[in-house]
Amino acid sequence: MKMKKKANVILLVDDEPANIKLLNNAVSALGKTYFASNGKEAIKMAHQVKPDLILLDIQMPGISGYEVCNAIMNVSALKDTAIIFVTAHGDTEHELKALQYGAVDFLQKPLNPLIVEARAKTHLELKNKQHQLNLTRGTLDSIIHHLPVFVAYWDEDLNNIFSNDIKGKWFGLTAEAMLHQRFSDVIKQNETLDGTAISVLLTAAEQVKLGKNMEFDLTFNASCSDAVFVSVSMVPTLLEGKFTGFVMLLNDITPMKVLQHDLHQDKELLKVTLNSIGDAVVTTDVNGIVNFMNPIASTLTGWSIEDAVDKPIEEIMPLTDSSGHFPMVNPIHIAIKERRIVGMAFNTLLHTRQCKKLEVEDSAAPILDEQGQTQGAIIVFHDVSETRAMALKMSHLANHDSLTNLPNRMLLQDRAERAINTAKRNNEKVAMFMIDIDNFKIVNDSVGHKSGDILLKKIANRLLDNSRNIDTVSRQGGDEFIILQPEITKLDQVASYAQRILALFAEPFYVNEKRFDLTCSIGLAVYPDDSMSIEMLHKHSDLAMYRAKELGRGRWHFYANEIGSSVLARHKLEQYLRHALQEQLFEVYYQAKIDIRDNQLVGMEALLRLRSADGMFISPAEFIPLAEECGQIVPIGNFVMRKACEDAISWQKMGLKRRVSINISPMQFAQDDFYDTVYKLVKELSIDTGLIEFEITEGVLAKDIERTRNVLESLQELGIKISIDDFGTGYSSLLYLKRFPIDILKIDKSFIDDMLDDESDEAIVDTIIGLANSLRMQLVAEGVETIEQVKALSAKGCFVMQGYYYCKPMPYLQMCHYLQENT
Repeated sequence: MKMKKKANVILLVDDEPANIKLLNNAVSALGKTYFASNGKEAIKMAHQVKPDLILLDIQMPGISGYEVCNAIMNVSALKDTAIIFVTAHGDTEHELKALQYGAVDFLQKPLNPLIVEARAKTHLELKNKQHQLNLTRGTLDSIIHHLPVFVAYWDEDLNNIFSNDIKGKWFGLTAEAMLHQRFSDVIKQNETLDGTAISVLLTAAEQVKLGKNMEFDLTFNASCSDAVFVSVSMVPTLLEGKFTGFVMLLNDITPMKVLQHDLHQDKELLKVTLNSIGDAVVTTDVNGIVNFMNPIASTLTGWSIEDAVDKPIEEIMPLTDSSGHFPMVNPIHIAIKERRIVGMAFNTLLHTRQCKKLEVEDSAAPILDEQGQTQGAIIVFHDVSETRAMALKMSHLANHDSLTNLPNRMLLQDRAERAINTAKRNNEKVAMFMIDIDNFKIVNDSVGHKSGDILLKKIANRLLDNSRNIDTVSRQGGDEFIILQPEITKLDQVASYAQRILALFAEPFYVNEKRFDLTCSIGLAVYPDDSMSIEMLHKHSDLAMYRAKELGRGRWHFYANEIGSSVLARHKLEQYLRHALQEQLFEVYYQAKIDIRDNQLVGMEALLRLRSADGMFISPAEFIPLAEECGQIVPIGNFVMRKACEDAISWQKMGLKRRVSINISPMQFAQDDFYDTVYKLVKELSIDTGLIEFEITEGVLAKDIERTRNVLESLQELGIKISIDDFGTGYSSLLYLKRFPIDILKIDKSFIDDMLDDESDEAIVDTIIGLANSLRMQLVAEGVETIEQVKALSAKGCFVMQGYYYCKPMPYLQMCHYLQENT
């Protein structure tokens, strides 16, 4: 806020009222006016109002103006008051006398108001400026005398003119004692300066006389522990280029010198420390530009310190992940951006300047100034390549068999735990194979342990080569091996693999050109069927292995008899299917379809049959799904298709022309060459395609819709009828019926069985019949076994039926007689 300027105070002193009035009119605009008519009153008023200006008449009764002036000037509070004498005397003698008494001006009567105003205004302004100058001078004097530095001035002869050292702190001389002393005398008298410092100062003084500025540092009390470091400045003053003196400034820089010394010591200590530690250290500025690295960092990165400085950290320390292909952000940038300590990512590779790859680890941190602002960052790292390699080696040795390098019991335990946990989540099985080499002790005793060890390695390699990547082949010691198989979905996978292991041992082993014919006994245990824990899995497979040995060695055995029997039976059936296909043991039977409206046989369905070695039929429900699983359904399906076509041609030649429906497996239909196979068979046999009907399930329609439609349309163009078997039990959809070329719907036996007793099944039958009639499709009811079913179906509009009520499936010759009897 700007301070309000103080108004001028003017005292008018005259014994004539007319003069007072004239003076007041002349100066009232310049300030506040006060009046006195005699000397005593003037002196009293001056003490009260402390005027800036007094217009004082000389000739007054009693005390004259001179006496009033003298009285006022002797008062310290009033001595700076400006006094202008007013008199009728115009001689020089009175003017000089007035000035001698301390007046600043002289006004002669008669008074001219304009001159009075001008003179008063001038002296008021001069007084105000003088007042400001005094304030400034006092302030400057106070500042100079309170500066923490020494300030002095020497004239052209190097005599002291001024010094602010009132107490004599710097040279042992007060400012008063130093006044008018020569520079050299002041310097030489100072006991705190040694000879060198004195010589430097005297030489500097000579240079200053030549007009040169001199700046340098000196040490006071250099030989003492309490030495003072001083910054010296000597600046000449010139007038028209001529030397007139110089100003000398001395500043105590001891704290700064001590700080510099401490910083230097700390820096040297830090430098020695960083150069001595075993870790690499690199620092950067806030932009990631390198400004320091220690020798270890230079060694690890391959960059010299000189070459690395001023380069980006990415160029000096290129980092990637463990693969070496994916660049990684240097932690320094994260530390700078997020202002926190950042650990280096695990498995980080440093690519050196010489293209080597080192595994490194450690961390980066931001560097902050005293205000907490980020100035850069530091990264500390070290080479862990050998450490990690050793750790990996030690871990490998701890988890692997030293002879065969296979996982040992500890690693097997870990993998078994993970396998069982995964099996729980995915509803799968885990199998453990306990393998013991039969009579291996005899081998060791006959050829020695060295050859025995080589043989064990060969066995280990053969087992590894014939296992899946997800399997664990483990050696438990001696001649005992364990194989862990996760992700098992079918038990026959376990039996097949056990059989394959036996086959592996059927091949001879050779060590040093000596042949070894070995067998093994295998015990099998399966989680969760007969073992709910790793311990039980191991125990049960071990027991099963001993059981295999008891049964004669060279074989495998399940821990649970029922599982072993089931898997064995399934395995035998699979082998028998292959044998039956090779030896053409499959038979095709036929079941008639009857149109009850005229009781005529309108067609028949070809049904596959297979007898076991003892002449008993094997249920299609048992062997057909297995044939699909083991990939034999396609050749079996092709066999049925050919046989049914040949029989249809045979009946046609006998004058018993009837259409034969053939079941097509989804796997068979999915073959890329299915249509080509049908077309070639038709051309080869020259069959009337009106005799052929293909039965497919709804599941076929739901897969690869575009291809399915194309194949079905091509078959229809060929003249083959298409029927949907077991309609309503699969993916039944009106969309499928509309989208695909379907001729016939077959109502599944499951609906016919309960149609008379179950309203839901009856409703389904009604719906299928109504749907077929609406879409103008033919209908066939399967599994008709009673007259009640016949009546109910015919009443609903279904007239073609197939089932035991009319006839059971029969072989070709019997069907020939049936056709002749019902023609």
